[in-house]
Amino acid sequence: MKKTALTILLGCTLPLAAQAADTDFTSSLKNSDFSLYGSLRPTLVYSDSAKDSWDVGDALSRIGVKGSTEFAPGWKAIAQGEWKIQLNDGGKFGDPRLAYAGVASPYGQVTFGRQRPVQYTLVGEYTDIFNNANSPFAYNQESPFFADNLLLYKLQVNHFTLMASAMIDGEANNSGAEAINTGVGFDWEGLHLGLTYLEADKYENNVNVGKDKTTALAATYSLKNGIYLAMGYQDKDYADDRDGYTLDTAVAIPLAQDYKLKLGYFRFDDGIDDVSSLDYQGFNTTVEWNPVSNVRLHLEYLQQNNENRENDKSIAFGVRYDFDLNWHF
Repeated sequence: MKKTALTILLGCTLPLAAQAADTDFTSSLKNSDFSLYGSLRPTLVYSDSAKDSWDVGDALSRIGVKGSTEFAPGWKAIAQGEWKIQLNDGGKFGDPRLAYAGVASPYGQVTFGRQRPVQYTLVGEYTDIFNNANSPFAYNQESPFFADNLLLYKLQVNHFTLMASAMIDGEANNSGAEAINTGVGFDWEGLHLGLTYLEADKYENNVNVGKDKTTALAATYSLKNGIYLAMGYQDKDYADDRDGYTLDTAVAIPLAQDYKLKLGYFRFDDGIDDVSSLDYQGFNTTVEWNPVSNVRLHLEYLQQNNENRENDKSIAFGVRYDFDLNWHF
């Protein structure tokens, strides 16, 4: 009997009758859920900075798999893998975005591997609503989107989410955790509040020169008429005795049916007072059309005013196509 690519991926044999009828099929998986998903996000970008240019880009396309298996009442083994697809580089598979496994229980969830850090999950994600690989634009300059060698704990208690993580790399110069990230989130109806603390070792020429410390907060609200308001702020105490901050704001406003206007303002300050500073501020304006739930077309104008460099301006048109296939065994 021939196997389809899907059955090879799932490690099971799919009878021909089941293929035709779209019915359940046999598998070695028991009490399990499995998903294959992806998002393709090509863009056409005109940039006006040091020189004018056109480019076909990619706004973080990806493909992934995730699954869970219940092995005792209330206890599940969970796993997820996700990889970049570089549509602007021959469609190559790029670096892994996620690669972890762990256990979910009534007492919380513990996972190991490459994951979203607490900082992003409770703060950064809520202003990451734009169709741009650099969104959120100030958070992007200094803060993590993913973390390797991460041990992560998460517990949901009514309206509260408690999270703590440690980045542990045996090949690093110290024997303990390179970074500690903790936080708490509060969600009630349309309101989200997030507060996190990140402390990470700072190395220069393989020498530990101290710790960068970041306290961050997020406040968002979704109105019943569909308007979304979000703010994310980070205060950073650098190891070399300077202080900086990031500010990201976002507003999403429904327009006519299936259309949405998104507005953002951002500001980054690295605490450096000379020409080496990378300080900037800017804004972006995006119009989206969602003709169906898994298709999005957008037009974006982005302007970043740099304090000691040429200003950056860009106009981008993009398409986003999502898919999500789910199985229960």
